Amino acid sequence: MRGAVVRAGLVLAALVVPCAAWIAGAGARPGSGPRETVNQRFTTQRPGTPAGLRFAGHFHAADDPKGTPPYLRRMVVHPPRGMRYDTSVPGRCTASDAQLAALGPAACPPDSHIGHGRAEGLFQEPVGHDFLIDHFRHHTDIFNNTDEQIVLVESEGSTVVRGRLRPDGSMVFATPTCFPHPPAGGCADEYIVQLVTSSTIPRYVRTVKRHTRSYATTPPSCPARGYWKTVVVLSWSDGKRDKVATAQPCVP
Repeated sequence: MRGAVVRAGLVLAALVVPCAAWIAGAGARPGSGPRETVNQRFTTQRPGTPAGLRFAGHFHAADDPKGTPPYLRRMVVHPPRGMRYDTSVPGRCTASDAQLAALGPAACPPDSHIGHGRAEGLFQEPVGHDFLIDHFRHHTDIFNNTDEQIVLVESEGSTVVRGRLRPDGSMVFATPTCFPHPPAGGCADEYIVQLVTSSTIPRYVRTVKRHTRSYATTPPSCPARGYWKTVVVLSWSDGKRDKVATAQPCVP
């Protein structure tokens, strides 16, 4: 059971109620909803520039920062309009889930490693949920593949979470709430609670024939308000759907 408990650290994120929490002002500030506080930061304020990214999410019961949140089933991160991701710039990790689980980071080419992070949560007793088995805190590694991020949670073996990059630039994570998580999703019983997710993706550039290409590039212009806006949508097991906005300052 301990192996399953440790591997249950798959809850990530890695990254959104009826009411949206919109950011006012040009400062870099997190956004808060009834069950969450999220923060997206870029390493540059200049438009059209290669950028690194940092994301953090903290989760709790509705309007109770000390309470246990519902199970987080899905998280979608919508970047600012015009933000671009180019997954052809880093190397690509094409390993299967089985290979990744068995070999961990060694299953991926070194040049496909784009970042790291942390996952924290609760592993409850399955079925009855009467007691806590483990409060886990695990390191995560982030790898690039075609139109996706692969998050490996360090455990006894590795747990695999894939974030799918959609044509509009948003990243979709189906966050597991049970272990093992069915490939098609939909746990018969939910007992993995996500408390914290964080990730850091440094600026990643590559020069090809004197042309600099970047994994992440900021929007081509800065709005008159002086900040970009990232929107995070979180879907919870209690049927609620929270939409939270976080601001990133920019300059003309």
